[in-house]
Amino acid sequence: MTKRTILALALAIGLLGAAPAPAPGQFPAASVTTLPNGVIVTAQISDDAPIASAQIFVPAGLAQQTPQTAGVAAVTASIVMRTPTDSGMSLADEAASAGGSIDYEIDPETTRFEIESRAADLPRLLNALAHAIAKPDLTRFALARTEIVNVAGDDEKNPARVAYAMVRQVRYRGTGFAYPQAGRVTALARLTPADVTRFAALYQHGKGTIVALTGALTTADIDSAGAAFAAWPASAAPPAAAPALDTRQSQIIAHRDITAPWLALGFAAPSQFSQDFPTMLVIEALLGRGGGARALSFGTSNQAPADDFAGAYYQYDANPGTLVIFFNGGSGDMETAVRQAEQGIIRLRGQPLPAELVARARKLALGEYYLSVTSLSDAAWMLGRSARSPDGVAFENALAARIAAVTPADVQRVAKHYLGNETIAIVLPTSTSPSPLR
Repeated sequence: MTKRTILALALAIGLLGAAPAPAPGQFPAASVTTLPNGVIVTAQISDDAPIASAQIFVPAGLAQQTPQTAGVAAVTASIVMRTPTDSGMSLADEAASAGGSIDYEIDPETTRFEIESRAADLPRLLNALAHAIAKPDLTRFALARTEIVNVAGDDEKNPARVAYAMVRQVRYRGTGFAYPQAGRVTALARLTPADVTRFAALYQHGKGTIVALTGALTTADIDSAGAAFAAWPASAAPPAAAPALDTRQSQIIAHRDITAPWLALGFAAPSQFSQDFPTMLVIEALLGRGGGARALSFGTSNQAPADDFAGAYYQYDANPGTLVIFFNGGSGDMETAVRQAEQGIIRLRGQPLPAELVARARKLALGEYYLSVTSLSDAAWMLGRSARSPDGVAFENALAARIAAVTPADVQRVAKHYLGNETIAIVLPTSTSPSPLR
């Protein structure tokens, strides 16, 4: 556990090095069109280079899975990527042959397909993606399932992912987000092409589908993007099941073939469209941010967290959200680190922090928010997320202003409301006997 992840030490060093944040309101203006079927098409135009990016949010994600079909979200997305285009190449190969890429990430309530390409190729690739989503090639089922089974096995060997899954198992009981992100190997073995067909049908709802575009776009490009999804039904996806509320403290222990123990503390947190979201971002900065919102997401690359991954991870795409603090036993005295972190949370809940400390944390949160956009794909993701919000595309600039307005009283109020009974997930080496911290 590193010093930056312990609030008690953060208070002592005063968050030294927190750089001044950019002024709020610097994201480019965006156009927004809602098609008759409910699909939202939004675009930010930039002529810096002849390239463009698209993020397609479809309204089916991990939460829409069932206990019997855990893993179907990943298998379905993989089949979409393997579906042949008019050229006979797979969708992924079609993009690569044009010097671009198509990837996917599966969030709690959406699946996102990401395209980066030359601007001239984007309309063709979007049209091919829309066709693949509407009619995934089920002859690729066996290959896709084998791929995801292998990924699920790899995830079981990663202590951060295992601990994260254990926290979700408690926090999201009763929903598909309670299961491992790549699915359960036993459920994957039972999956059928018919399960994929049923899950893929959840993609195809006009309401809830977002087409977010960034880059060197013309009006014709934007219109073409909308046309690719204009035939989708004017319907809304059924809502995901609400998790079973459990306010008790929970502790779960698992054993894996690892060299040092890992631990995760999971707390309730607001979702990204809550009025408390900006304040929780500031609290995350105070606790020591271990990774961005997508650090533990599941997708095409599915990169495992670094061996020394530690710190606070805020899963705000889920509803409700979750704040997880990870501790890596290979980095020092884990029990001491946990006690120090919990003392810091008690400090957050007990009384307002000094105004200067909260001001520095605001700057750090703002800086991390702006620096989360490092590519056109990141910009398209943030634009699409904004379009999903009650504020619409104004959300990304409004959020910056809201972070800048967080007060010490806000921090105390939000900490008292959310950071109460925690879920404790402990991952021990296989040779270690269970040793609860309490």
